[in-house]
Amino acid sequence: MMPNPKSALLTTLFAVVIAGSSAPARADVSVIDNNKTLDVDCAKDPEISLVGNHLTITTKGVCARITISGNYANVTGSATAVLVSGNHNTVSLAAADDVVVSGNSNTVSVQKSVKLKAPRVANSGNDNHVTQPK
Repeated sequence: MMPNPKSALLTTLFAVVIAGSSAPARADVSVIDNNKTLDVDCAKDPEISLVGNHLTITTKGVCARITISGNYANVTGSATAVLVSGNHNTVSLAAADDVVVSGNSNTVSVQKSVKLKAPRVANSGNDNHVTQPK
């Protein structure tokens, strides 16, 4: 059976994102609650984990990682790595290097990369709308 190129890219990007996580975080923000609005300074809190639903997050600076496993989040900001496994999220990224979208019905836009020549984006979910620079 031939390997699925989309699956191989997703696996590679996920491995890159996980490998980059070996350094200890200076601090982090985990939101497990619902219906919250937060502003996060990535210089102080470089890793964000969103598990709750109906969250609105705006970041300042470039976060190391943003993980969205909840649903109906609205996230605006920049991060080196972004993982979206939840559903019905809207993610507007001014900059990101690695973006993995495995959830469904998400809208993700990336304007540019942080350090790479171009953002690396993998979309294995269904009904996602992903835009990135050409």
